Amino acid sequence: PGAELSAGWAADVDLPQVVKDPPDHNEANWLYGYDPATSTGAYLYLAAERDDAQLRRESVFVYLPDGSVLAGSGAGRGTRTGVAAGDHLEFECVEPWRRWIGRYRASMQRLVGDELVLGPPATRPEVVASVEVAVESVSPVWDTEGAWGEQPPSLRYHQFYAATGRIDVEGEVHEFGGVGFRSHSRRRRDNMAGYTGHAILNGFFPGSGRGFGLLRYRATADLPERGRGFVYVDGRMHDADVVDWPHLTEARSSGERVRVELVTDDGMSVVVTGETAVAPFVTAGAGGRRLGVHDDDGAAFTLSPAICRWEWDGEVTYGALERSAVPRSLTPLKG
Repeated sequence: PGAELSAGWAADVDLPQVVKDPPDHNEANWLYGYDPATSTGAYLYLAAERDDAQLRRESVFVYLPDGSVLAGSGAGRGTRTGVAAGDHLEFECVEPWRRWIGRYRASMQRLVGDELVLGPPATRPEVVASVEVAVESVSPVWDTEGAWGEQPPSLRYHQFYAATGRIDVEGEVHEFGGVGFRSHSRRRRDNMAGYTGHAILNGFFPGSGRGFGLLRYRATADLPERGRGFVYVDGRMHDADVVDWPHLTEARSSGERVRVELVTDDGMSVVVTGETAVAPFVTAGAGGRRLGVHDDDGAAFTLSPAICRWEWDGEVTYGALERSAVPRSLTPLKG
């Protein structure tokens, strides 16, 4: 089961590793989705620590109907057979290539309004929240590495899913469904010197069954802009060149208009436009992660795991728009 979704990979490729192999490759699992009917969604990310064979670091964002966002992080060594896990976050592989379950429960910080850009006040108490989301694949996987990225034993693929889930914020329960994508990777992250930013974005349109997406890195002093995309039409994945994609240049909590243009290997041209619905920000650096945009000596890059309203030839969906940039290149916008 699931063979038609696997792009030729064996079932065990999709299973989480209890101990990293090769040891210098960092395994990561990711679920990222949104339900426009309930204005609810979740971003669940679990990645191996570079210098620890079993430690997994957690990054979680929960999107709520009132426009606020909950943010949490952590680390732990809970991974076991069939389950990738940190301390509070786990991913269970129910059926390779087809069905996964993500679970999370922890104290989280709430971001409201301009705090999505600036970060929360230190005096606000945290809230206890839990998320459980079951996902089932609705497309084959897209091999993001292909001929241009890291080669075997490195791997990374994305796959669209349909979800059913439940979020509980101190007794306030939100049921949700919707669509999204999952990612699984095993790759090296040896040298981030000169890193200037990236984008991972995509959208699946349930009405037509179409989809699109891309992975793109901004240019550095030593490397040109690079990365590629895909178009999913009539049950087929088409690799695509990236003609236009939105760099992260402004820190805006919502309302940013964006554009994506892709041309497939067989000449199909696709233009998708979008507008961010909700966009939190987090800055990473030597001191760890801090919510909001921070431009100081300890800041390496700022990440925005946004939800975007996508439109393709009149058809609308909501999907992922994760981007990063060097903090000093961002203009923070309030209101």
